Amino acid sequence: MITTKPLLAYLILSATSLYAAETSSPGPDGKDVKWHPGHYAFVQSAPLGEEHIYKNFRGIQKMYTWRSLEPEKDRYDFTAVRADLAFLGKHDRRLIIQIQTKTFGAGQNYCPAYVSGADYGGGVYQTRWGSLNPIIWNERVNARLNALYKELGKQFDHEPFLEAVVIPESATTFDPATASAIAYTADKYTRSVEAGMQALKDAFPHTVTMQYVNMPPEAIQPLAEYSKTQHVGFGGPDIYPSDPQLNDPQRGVYRLYAPLSGVVPLGAAVQQNDYTQRGAFRGPPGETPVKEIYEFGRDKLHLNYIFWGTRRGYFEKVQALLDDPSFPKDPAGGLDARYPQSLSVSPTLKK
Repeated sequence: MITTKPLLAYLILSATSLYAAETSSPGPDGKDVKWHPGHYAFVQSAPLGEEHIYKNFRGIQKMYTWRSLEPEKDRYDFTAVRADLAFLGKHDRRLIIQIQTKTFGAGQNYCPAYVSGADYGGGVYQTRWGSLNPIIWNERVNARLNALYKELGKQFDHEPFLEAVVIPESATTFDPATASAIAYTADKYTRSVEAGMQALKDAFPHTVTMQYVNMPPEAIQPLAEYSKTQHVGFGGPDIYPSDPQLNDPQRGVYRLYAPLSGVVPLGAAVQQNDYTQRGAFRGPPGETPVKEIYEFGRDKLHLNYIFWGTRRGYFEKVQALLDDPSFPKDPAGGLDARYPQSLSVSPTLKK
């Protein structure tokens, strides 16, 4: 006689194990990484209120500028982060911090004022839009940014409602004609991004860390490899299902997600413009349905996290999609909930 009891016990144990991994939080041995994959609302830098407690969303992704976190050299101000964590924790929602160093508005500068000074070689460059972004391949500037990561980690790594910390997109935004004037080389730049990835990982051993990678083309493969060997999450600032450059099978960044699936955390944002144009680089015009964005992120990019921009008229469509009775109702909302292999083992440090 064949009994179903062992099978039933196995199924119960398997389901319990999956749930335990999906809700992992630092244990007594201090080795676990918090893990709550799924859908998050990306609110830019908006002050949080009750209106941001969205049904079917696990929490909020929010930008905090370097300048706001370090108003003066070595004087840190994490008041906003603490307030947001307290507010979200009260509602059983989680926070994903994006440390914003880059900006695209004319005259804007998200770096502390001291970074532009002579001691740091005038450590900012002017972008094509007239904003000022940090020269992170300047070792002194890089060290200051990594010091911020270290201080944030001391304060917040063990916070149960801090889910992840994200470094913004890797794309360079200067006029190529100015590259020599700002001592830029692709190799120096790639190494500086890797240094930031490592510093963030070291600062947050119990929290998901992630580097957004989209450009330049010569950097994306090395950064994907570094992500894998050093166990840093990999992601991007946009989801463009129809963008020919991002989807290029030889050089596009989207080809790099599948090999990292199940190995490192994967996440991507849906920016305000992602709803209203089909691609960032020479894509066809027109809106992208939110279901298409979701399915591309789930099936092509194998994402653990999607950070949905809250643009009026489009975010409501996202909410409707997630609330539809046919939409997956697991905690990750149909995204890959597997605990990445890299979060369970120590990385082999590069020399």
